[in-house]
Parts: sequence; C-alpha cells; structure tokens
Amino acid sequence: MNDPIFYKAFGLVLESEFPIVQLPVVEGREPDVRIVRADLSALPLKRGIYSGPDGCYFGGQDLCIHRITGGNRIEVDPREDYDPSKLGVYLMGTCMGAIHYQRGLMMLHGSCVTDGRSAVLLTGDSGAGKSTLAAEFLRHGWKLITDDVSVVYDPDGLPVVQSSYPSQKLWQDALDRYERPRDDIHSLYTSGDREKYGVDVSKYFYDGRVPLSLVVRLLPHEDACTIRPLEGMTKVDQLLRNTYRLELIEQHRLQQHFQRCVNLAMKLPMAAVTRIDGEDCAGRMYELITDHMAGLYQNGAKG
Repeated sequence: MNDPIFYKAFGLVLESEFPIVQLPVVEGREPDVRIVRADLSALPLKRGIYSGPDGCYFGGQDLCIHRITGGNRIEVDPREDYDPSKLGVYLMGTCMGAIHYQRGLMMLHGSCVTDGRSAVLLTGDSGAGKSTLAAEFLRHGWKLITDDVSVVYDPDGLPVVQSSYPSQKLWQDALDRYERPRDDIHSLYTSGDREKYGVDVSKYFYDGRVPLSLVVRLLPHEDACTIRPLEGMTKVDQLLRNTYRLELIEQHRLQQHFQRCVNLAMKLPMAAVTRIDGEDCAGRMYELITDHMAGLYQNGAKG
C-alpha cells in the first residue's frame, strides 16, 4: 500500500490511498475524511446507489464499488484495470455528495462564481452550458468557487457557498474558446464522440465561503436570450430539481431537505435565463445576469 496523500476539497482535508489528479496536495494534517482501499465484494449491492442508516453504497460503473459512512470515510474496491482519473471524478462527485449529506448539508448541481462580495450559482440540465457560462465569467475577472457541484451552508439563516477545488470540467468545444497551457489540462472521460477535460483554474479560484446572492436556471430557447425572475413555489421546485443526486439523501432526511429548499427559496433571488439553442450565447447571458444583479443591488440599497 502506498503512503496516503493529503488533499483539500470542499473546505475539508482528505487523506487518500488513491491519487486524485483534480485536487491540490496539502501538507499532512488531521484529516476530515479518509479514502481507503477495502474489500467490498460481500456487499449486497453491485449496481446503482443505496443510501440508508448503515451508509451509502455506490457501484456499477465498471470501475469500482464504494461505501461511504459517517460523513468521514470512503471505502473503495477498484477493479485491477481502473482508471485513476475517472476514479477521481466519482470520488469528488457522488462520494463527496454522500459525505456532505451525511453531515447534514445541502448540495446543488451547478457551477458557482464570485465577484468577491457575492456568489452566483448557475444551474441547469446536463449540457445546458453551466461550465461554459462559468468560464465566460472568469474571462471577465470573476473567480470560480465550485464547478458542477456546490455545497450550501446556512449559518445564522444566511446562505453561503463553500469552495470546492481549483479545477473545471469542460468539453472540447468549450475548451477551444479559451487559451490554456497544455500542462493545465488533463483528460477526464469520453462520452460518445466528445471528450471532457479537467482544467486547472488555480489562478481563477476563490478559496473560502461567499454569500450566495442569486441562483440562475439556464434554459434553451428558439429565438432570444432573456432573463426573468422566478417566484414562489417555482423557486422551490427548481431547488429540488437541482438537488445533487437526491437518491443519496437518506429517507429520514428528505423532509428536512424539502424544508431547507423552502427556506432557501424565501431568502434567495432566482432567475431563469434562456439561451438560443445551438448558438454561443455565453457573452450575452453574462451581460443579462450581471445587469440583473446590479438591479438587485440597487433595489436593495433603496430598500
């Protein structure tokens, strides 16, 4: 067994027996989460996700089986021919999702950016363009807090987002829009005829917690880029729809999660942004969102 490596992600120190290429290495210290190799062949589940009082089991990726327990331990039983880079995708996605739910926290599926005083969470269905729009914000001087998965805290009832780690996942067509040194890029996986890459964004990364000021839902449209505010139960519905892997939440925590979505919807402005399907609208959407935020700040100051 190799010596464990210490990493930092989502504000936690991870001690891992596996290399995780997406994460920055930190000096050894007392870990919040341990990632260890284990024999999980006796588990009853071999495919899909099971979440219950004895932990979360996750398998069936032709890669390995995982068990997540106590909000602080991830056990991995890999195949001999597993891909280390792909293992990191699951560790930082589904496994860390289970860790945070076991810790009683909220996770939303979306990329989050900050201007230093507030954060915007970009949500939408797979392929909606969240990471591409986040990259557009970075071009304008904003910093990335999270890519794809966002942990939301609500200390004192005020929602804040915790930074994840300084890497962004981009498809090749989105990557072509931005100049990056090749040593900052590594292949993650291929889907069909498209390849997704991990991009080191250390220079554009905000490490810490930032107040969450706006949640944006990205939607396709036929003829125009527009923005409109969301209200009432529509906001709750969007938060539920954008909950990261709802099946990871244990049954007895679902009512608590629903109430948390209701409370968050009452406090947070939300908006829907339409894009012209099949066209590069990132620049126009950036303008719409930042203009909308300026209006929110102005109305807040008047209030």
